[in-house]
Amino acid sequence: MNILIDIGHPAHVHLFRNLITHLKKKHTVIIASRNKDITNELLTYHGLDHISLTIPGRNLMSMIKEFLIRDIKMYLLHWKYKFDIALGTSVSIGHLSMVTEIESFNFNEDDDDIVPLYSLLSYPFSTKIIIPECLRYKKWSCKRILHNSYHELAYLHPNNFTPNEKILKKYNLERGKYIIIRNSALKAHHDRGVKGLGNSTWDKIYDIIKGQSLIFSRENERSHKIDPWDMHQILAHAKLLISDSQSMTMEAAVLGVPSIRYNSLVGKISVLEELEHKYKLTCGFRPGQENEMIAKLKELLGNPDLHHEWQVKREKMLSDKVDFNQWMIDFFENEIVTSNKI
Repeated sequence: MNILIDIGHPAHVHLFRNLITHLKKKHTVIIASRNKDITNELLTYHGLDHISLTIPGRNLMSMIKEFLIRDIKMYLLHWKYKFDIALGTSVSIGHLSMVTEIESFNFNEDDDDIVPLYSLLSYPFSTKIIIPECLRYKKWSCKRILHNSYHELAYLHPNNFTPNEKILKKYNLERGKYIIIRNSALKAHHDRGVKGLGNSTWDKIYDIIKGQSLIFSRENERSHKIDPWDMHQILAHAKLLISDSQSMTMEAAVLGVPSIRYNSLVGKISVLEELEHKYKLTCGFRPGQENEMIAKLKELLGNPDLHHEWQVKREKMLSDKVDFNQWMIDFFENEIVTSNKI
């Protein structure tokens, strides 16, 4: 089979890279990338040849222009390679299905109302929509395929990731002796109006954690000394994550690393709500809840059994969830390869 995988975000490199390795054993895999942040850099590091189609637009009009250009370039790729199926977290693979006979499988872990523009542009045209079973949705029910996992468990499940403390020496770090500060750019279309860690909030946090070893990471900037391919190892050994980023908060949670998330999307995203309230693996606060956040930060820092408690919570979560990489492999082998529709 000729398989197209469309990757538009650094997190999706991690989501699909293990699956790609499996697929390449028997099939031809073409990766179409989007030059967002460190996406292409990560693909190159992992030895994944890719064709970079577009760069992100900076506003709504330029984003629409980019999508149109990407659709055209993807159709030309299909004309060249004659894809049998397309996988991705992508608007364009759905549009490719609309104008060709190939099936598209759209993976997402955001509620439809969190990414309304993406849902509207992609889901009506995608063959199948593959999402965690905890998500909210109202439309396209017949297209939904639900799984009992998270995207992050495609690369951070114990079957796919082993913490390596030796990497800490590269950065003169000690396990459990540093805190990671992650700032999201909050510039995606679904982040419009979302507030995160501002200067005044940060000043309150810094009063509590000054004297600690800190690693600062900001989306779209190389503002820290950590190589992108080492970040999960550094995160896995951190004492704590303080962030306004959804993605890194998810990663910390599935690794069993305590995290505090502060932004106006707290309480709205189903996967994080489940990790916070069912598994107690992260703590979320909205703007206006600075005092509650500071109290929780002090509580976490003062807990001598913090690491052990979070690892116990992680084990409970892992016992409920499946290795998402293996789920994707099984889905591909059992549902796609054996289907008479392709």
